[in-house]
Amino acid sequence: MIYGLTVENILTGALIFVRVSAILFAMPFFGDAPTPVQIRILLGVALAFLMQAVVPANWLESLPQDPIAYAILVLREICIGLFLGFVARLAFDAIIMAASLVGFQMGFGVADLFMPDADMQMNAFTAFHRIVLMMIFLTLNLHHMYIDGMARTFTLIPAGGVLPDKDLGVFLIKMTSGVFTVAMQMAAPVLVALLFANTALGLVARTVPQLNVFTMSFPVGFFIGLFVYMACLPYYPEWAGGYFEQARLNMLETIKGLAP
Repeated sequence: MIYGLTVENILTGALIFVRVSAILFAMPFFGDAPTPVQIRILLGVALAFLMQAVVPANWLESLPQDPIAYAILVLREICIGLFLGFVARLAFDAIIMAASLVGFQMGFGVADLFMPDADMQMNAFTAFHRIVLMMIFLTLNLHHMYIDGMARTFTLIPAGGVLPDKDLGVFLIKMTSGVFTVAMQMAAPVLVALLFANTALGLVARTVPQLNVFTMSFPVGFFIGLFVYMACLPYYPEWAGGYFEQARLNMLETIKGLAP
């Protein structure tokens, strides 16, 4: 016993830390490369300590005495955490895809940049859109749904007791396809405006062949797309609330599908 802690308490706490850390490392924002590993580890320790209050007494029925069996249990906890973190990241993938579609049509595809905060290459409009949605996400305290999802994993999934449901694969396919649907719905206002703008430029090119419509299309597409985007910006907080609420329900459905 060390400071009132038994070996069983320490090993059980280590399993809780492994699951929480795996979720954090796979989640968006918290798991992105610019977030220092030390910060992620400290956040994992803090959340694992807080999760002690919600972990059921029978979460770990018996502690394996064999080191190999314990290592297998750790690997299962890592798989559970990475799986749930991946599901959480899907919600942000739709936002990034929508901005990428709009940015390419606005002409930003010819001036890509490397966004350190996302550890990926994206155009300037996508980077701006991602920062705006991230600020809305944190301002509305929507990150609390991920903490709630972590707590529910301990009440529904015992230590290393993952047993995927037969319908979970179909549900994940639908959820993944929903990324494309949400991306197109989110990008639709700007894409439709740019479509009409390009149509008008095509008519101008046929009417006045002397004009260099190709050169005009870049500033016209930029200003029209930016104007429509700024006009839609006030509606994003309400939309984000409903969208991430559905993402929370999808996460809970995934947790239930993983439970034995």
